[in-house]
Amino acid sequence: MPGTTIRPTTLLASAFFTGAGAMHFLRPDFFESIVPDWFSNKRLANYGSGAAEIAFGVGLLPRRTRRWSAYGLVALTAAVFPANIDMAVNDVELKPIDGRMARSAGTATGTSRLVNWARLPVQFPIGYAMWRVARRSGEVESGMVA
Repeated sequence: MPGTTIRPTTLLASAFFTGAGAMHFLRPDFFESIVPDWFSNKRLANYGSGAAEIAFGVGLLPRRTRRWSAYGLVALTAAVFPANIDMAVNDVELKPIDGRMARSAGTATGTSRLVNWARLPVQFPIGYAMWRVARRSGEVESGMVA
């Protein structure tokens, strides 16, 4: 039956998002330092986005939840995009201070600054890939895929 197996790219996306989500809990200092200063609760942003990445990443595996999990990842990718814009525009650098990662605005130069700007366009193919997974899953559910 079409759609009963998981494509390798979907497995990779599941592993990527689930692993990234787990890192939010294993290294909260790193992820909280990415959250823009204008967001009042960095811990909530970190744990909320990490839990969503895990839930949606795992949700890519069963066929019955794949479509909505993929759409959830599209939305999550869009939701975290302002943090990436903030890092680029404000030259944010993440620095270790007393064994924890900390946010340092206005100090990113060279490679750090380049990475901040390079991260922006990368979000689009990730979101598009998840949109395609969602669309493909919807076609399988409706029987449109042969």
